[in-house]
Amino acid sequence: MANRSYIYGIKDNKHISIGESPYKIPYAYQVLAAYENSVIDSELFDKKVGIKANFNLGKKALYSLLDFLVATKEMKDHTDFVSEVEKTKLFLDEIEAEHILLENGEIYALYQNKEGQYLDGPGLERTNEFERQDSEWIGEDVANLEKFGIQPEKLFHLNDETLESLFESLLKLKDTWKENLGLDTWRSILYFQFNEA
Repeated sequence: MANRSYIYGIKDNKHISIGESPYKIPYAYQVLAAYENSVIDSELFDKKVGIKANFNLGKKALYSLLDFLVATKEMKDHTDFVSEVEKTKLFLDEIEAEHILLENGEIYALYQNKEGQYLDGPGLERTNEFERQDSEWIGEDVANLEKFGIQPEKLFHLNDETLESLFESLLKLKDTWKENLGLDTWRSILYFQFNEA
């Protein structure tokens, strides 16, 4: 079985399957989990490795980011990128949720400490807190595009080391979006499925 990250919507204590990704936590999941987020007990694993966040704020930010990247007209295989953005919106537009539940326990189980040992319970929980913070910072990256007045046609031509450093993770998406953004990972049926009436 592939180690996966899982993302669900939550509304009225019911779970809506949104996506799963093998061997990584996609950038799109991190954007969705970026706002008003908190660490919670996992609903899949026996550790405090869940992340809960505001779905509507995350979706708004993800759409804003994707529209911005489309407007650069410089994403690798740009036609494919535009198509995947459209499919993403069609899928997420159907999701009615208040919160996101991001479950990364299987991914963290792949991590090792400095001694080469797989992480134990406290290590997994610390890793989850780092991931929560990373998601929050990625949300700030999206906000900083507007804050710093970055225009789409300028993103990949900043010529400013400070700005290049600030937007480093975004800049990498130009050539690696197929591997790292996760636009092909949306699913209504997941390996771990909450069957709720």
